Amino acid sequence: MVIFLAIAGSMAILLAFLARSTKAELDADARMLINAEIIGITEAFKREGFAGGKSIIDSQLRVAGQLVFRLETPPASNGLTRRATGNVAVWPAAVLDDGILRRTMVTRIGETAPGPYAVVATSLPGGYRLLVGRSLAEQDRLTQTLNASLVAAMVLAMVLAIGISALITRITANRVQAIANVTSAVAAGDLSQRIAVPEGTPRDAFDSLGIVLNTMLGQIESLLDELRALSDGLAHDLRSPLTRMKARIDHLQKSGEAGEVELAAIGLEADQLLAMLENSLAISRAEAGIGRDQFVPTDLAALARQMVEMYEPLADDNGIRLTIDAPAKVEVRANGAFLGRALANLIDNAMRYAPNGKTIDVGVKAFPGGAKLIVADHGPGIRPARRETALRRFGRLDSARSATGAGLGLTLAASITRLHGGTLTLRDNLPGLRVEIDLPAD
Repeated sequence: MVIFLAIAGSMAILLAFLARSTKAELDADARMLINAEIIGITEAFKREGFAGGKSIIDSQLRVAGQLVFRLETPPASNGLTRRATGNVAVWPAAVLDDGILRRTMVTRIGETAPGPYAVVATSLPGGYRLLVGRSLAEQDRLTQTLNASLVAAMVLAMVLAIGISALITRITANRVQAIANVTSAVAAGDLSQRIAVPEGTPRDAFDSLGIVLNTMLGQIESLLDELRALSDGLAHDLRSPLTRMKARIDHLQKSGEAGEVELAAIGLEADQLLAMLENSLAISRAEAGIGRDQFVPTDLAALARQMVEMYEPLADDNGIRLTIDAPAKVEVRANGAFLGRALANLIDNAMRYAPNGKTIDVGVKAFPGGAKLIVADHGPGIRPARRETALRRFGRLDSARSATGAGLGLTLAASITRLHGGTLTLRDNLPGLRVEIDLPAD
C-alpha cells in the first residue's frame, strides 16, 4: 500500500507540474505577442496620433484573425462617450488600463457571442487608452486535450502503480517466506538448511541478509557439533578414570586398609580429572576472549627459551633432547601467561609421543608483521585427514586413547592462538608432527 501511494503520488505531482508548466508557457507566449503589438501601436500613436494607431490596427486586423484591438479617444464633453477604432464592440468592464494580463470574455464586432481572450490594456498620452488581446480558443482546446491526456495518464499511472506494487510485494513476500522456511527448519532441528543465495556479488539486501544468516547458521551448526563432540568426549574420558577411582575406593573400603599405592593411584586419577577440567575451562575462557585486555609487548623468543629450560630436566629423564632456535628478541603484543601455557602444552604433547633418543625442536622466527612459534617432534605424527579431529576438544586419535591426557592440549593451544588473532597449523615433520603458530605483531 505504501509503495502504491508513493508511486501514485509521484505521478500526480509530475502530471500537475506538467499542466501548470504548459499553461504558464502558453500565457508567456500570449503576453509576448500582445506586448509586441502594443509597442508597435504605441510608437505609431506617438508619431501620428490617433490616426497612426488606427492605421496599424487596421493593417493587423487584415492578417491577424486571433487578435483583438480597441483604441479609444479621451471621453467627450459629457464624460461618457469615447470614439474608438478596432474590432472590439465594447470595452470589457473588468479590464483596467494598468498593463496587467487578464483573462476575460470579449465580444468582437460582427459576433453575437463573446469568446475567451487574454488581454492587456494600457493608457496612452492625452487620455487615450489601448486594449490588445489574443484569442484563447486554441489554447483552451489544447488545455482540454492536455487535461484529458493527463487524466488518461493518471489512470495508466494508477494501473502501473498497482501492478508494480503487487509485483514488489509478491517478490518481497517470496524472499521473506524463503528465509522463514529455512529458519523454521533450523528451529525444528535441521541445521543443514541454508538460504538460497546466488553466487557472486549480492544483488540486493535479501542476498546480503541470506549470506549473513548462512554464516550464522554455519557457526551454530559447528558449535553444536563441537558441543556434541564435547559431550561424547567428556562421557568417554571421564568414565574411565571415575570407574577406576570408584573401584579403588571400593577395594580400600572392603580391605579396611589405607594402601599407599591405592591412595596414590586415586590421587593421580583426581589430578588428571582436575587437569582435564582446568584445560576445558581455559579453552572456554580463551574462546570467549577473556584475557585480551591483558595484552602487553612480549618477547616471544625469551618466552620460548624459558619454557625449554623448564622442560629440559623432564626431557633428559625421558631420553629426549630439547633444542631451541630463536633470535635474540622477537616482540609481539600478547598475554605472556596464555602463550606460555600454549607452548607448554605443545612441548608436553611432543614429549608424550616422541621416541627415546629423539629430538624436539622449538623455534621462533620473525617475519614482517608478526612472528612464528614452532614445535617439531619425530614421533608418529598425525595424518592430514585426522588433523582437524586432533584440534577439537577431546579429539584424541585412536592411537592416543591408551595414553594419558584428554585430547585438550592442541585444542587449548589453538584457542589461545585465535585469541591472539593468529593461526595454528599442523604439518608433517618427516617424520613426526610440526606445529606452527603464526602471530601478528600487534
